[in-house]
Amino acid sequence: MRSVGRPQAWDPEVIDQAIPELPKAVPNGYVESSDEPPLELGPEARKVWWGEKPKAKDTGEIDRSGSLLKIGRVIYDAGGTRALIVQALRERDEALGWRKYTGRPDAEQRYHDIVDELERNGRNDRVKVTIGGRGRSDEFPKIIVNNRQLPDVTAEAIEALAARNYPPEIFVRAGRLVRIREDENGTPEIQLMDDPHIKGRLARVADYVRTTEKGETKVIPPDWLVKDVGQLPYWPFPSLEAVVEAPIMRPDGTIFDVPGYDPQTRLYYRPGKGFDVESIPAAPTTDDTKAAIRLLDEAVGEFPYEDEASAANTLALMLTPLVRQAIAGPVPLALIDKPQAGTGGSLLAETIAIIGSGRTAEMLGAPRDEEEWRKQITAKLAAGATMITVDNVEGALYAPSLARALTARTWTDRVLGRSETVTVSQRAAWIATGNNIQLRGDLPRRCYWIRLDARESRPWQRENFKHPDLLGWVMRNRGRLVHALLTLARAWFAAGKPKARNLPRLGSFEAWAETVGGMVAFAGIPSFLGNLAALYDKADAGGAEWEGFLSAWWEELDASKPITVADLTKRIDGTETLKAALPGDLAEAFDKSTGSFSRKLGTALAKRAGTRYGEDGMHIARAGEFRRAVRWKLELGATECEFVSLVSLLDPSAGNIQADENMGEAETNSTNSQTHTPLRNEGPPGAT
Repeated sequence: MRSVGRPQAWDPEVIDQAIPELPKAVPNGYVESSDEPPLELGPEARKVWWGEKPKAKDTGEIDRSGSLLKIGRVIYDAGGTRALIVQALRERDEALGWRKYTGRPDAEQRYHDIVDELERNGRNDRVKVTIGGRGRSDEFPKIIVNNRQLPDVTAEAIEALAARNYPPEIFVRAGRLVRIREDENGTPEIQLMDDPHIKGRLARVADYVRTTEKGETKVIPPDWLVKDVGQLPYWPFPSLEAVVEAPIMRPDGTIFDVPGYDPQTRLYYRPGKGFDVESIPAAPTTDDTKAAIRLLDEAVGEFPYEDEASAANTLALMLTPLVRQAIAGPVPLALIDKPQAGTGGSLLAETIAIIGSGRTAEMLGAPRDEEEWRKQITAKLAAGATMITVDNVEGALYAPSLARALTARTWTDRVLGRSETVTVSQRAAWIATGNNIQLRGDLPRRCYWIRLDARESRPWQRENFKHPDLLGWVMRNRGRLVHALLTLARAWFAAGKPKARNLPRLGSFEAWAETVGGMVAFAGIPSFLGNLAALYDKADAGGAEWEGFLSAWWEELDASKPITVADLTKRIDGTETLKAALPGDLAEAFDKSTGSFSRKLGTALAKRAGTRYGEDGMHIARAGEFRRAVRWKLELGATECEFVSLVSLLDPSAGNIQADENMGEAETNSTNSQTHTPLRNEGPPGAT
């Protein structure tokens, strides 16, 4: 492609919009001013070079060291060498009048220190985003589309797409081509590239012609080419996991804070307009972490936490979206629970979501239908949601699909309206809010608890807050809040990732608990997950209901005699004591329909078979079948478990066949033997 003079950068959103004309070429050697950068930079990077976008302190003064770091960053990302960056820093420090290190004996070392920090965080290969359309000075490859084999045409089209996909604008996600665009509110979203999108993109990267005896005729990309490109088994484009709107921590502890695509995390960072975060120190000091805690306390410190653990868990929830890529495993659901409306649960969830993403989280209803749960989860994850809130849960929260999603690393489901499935990465942070939420099924062990209680009859009338318009204050100070959270995370990494003492075990979420719990504890905040036992006791209300139902069954019927679900349903219908003892979900089903109740009862008995209740270890046991109908009974059993290990099963004599026995058997089974004597040890090792 020919040079077009000063490069003009464009937002990727306009790539598929109307294409304005690019600037005309100017003679080589033209310079607008005497302080041109040593490398070709985009418009925003040039503003940094000219000192138009310096870092600012809280007092409003220029943060000279931070501003020099920004200049070093744009030169480094543009491909500058260490020597070039040091020279540029030296020149800018003097030319802009900052004189942070100018004239100091250690100036050169200071400039090299800046380069060291840049290299620790890694280079962002993103360069200026140039328009994906046509200008007068653009030259495109010519692709002949007639009288040729399809694979050859497709190969040239893919080559043209790849050549103009830097920085990346086309990605691969869930085995499909996708792109990033913004909606009318400026919210970035991942969009599946259907045939019209692919055709438009193809038309902007190459010239397609038909050749005849009369010459060449330019054409738009033919439909057969578009379909073939979209159905290839793989493409030479980068993989995309999600779009984030705040800097994040990589698995190695470095910070990804430069807008654009990051190959290491497969994330695309698209900050909102005006959002900026100061560079995170590589090794934050104790004073840094204390200052971070004080600032974060302004955002979430005035919520009425019931205990210390709820406050510590709130800090863990704030950290989770920003350090998600550093957690090698799933993350549990944060349960923001309160006794009554107006206590602040939804406000707390919104506050945390705005800090992490600049807007409220993706909202998910709490339907009673399991099919609807599955559809909503698939839709949110397929769209690349990084924070999902189940808002205003009423009553019991029971959703097998949600429980499955929380422990899954990938989510597979059928695409709505299509006869195909989609598999996407499940890396979201989950929140649920409600009043006295009752957890059912497998959800209790997949949650951690943030309990709020204002201990007032009208908590919504509380006043005298430090920031009455909390969400407005959070939005204005979002950059500082993100900086504070990443400072805490980076401090823990720099200290060698020390493990928190007496950390409660949260099965399936050990990596999250160790990472986030370590950060919380290292910041000096105790009691992380300290209310897990209370949450389990609260959630075990269902266990108490089942214990009561089984006790009534034991007392009213001959519980040791096997019975089918149909017969048990009839006995419940005719026995008020059994009917009154039904667990809540079964009682609700009984009131609706006897037929649906019978099916739900059978499912419930099968699911709880073997679960011990009470001191006597009463449990449901399968007792064979009668006319193809499963029969059930109750048994009493010991509550102590007899553990069996592989070592306890090991047979010491297994495999220890004596050499003389082997020799004797070899002779007996020799090809020269007149008769055949079966081996004494035929079969598995150790068999007799």
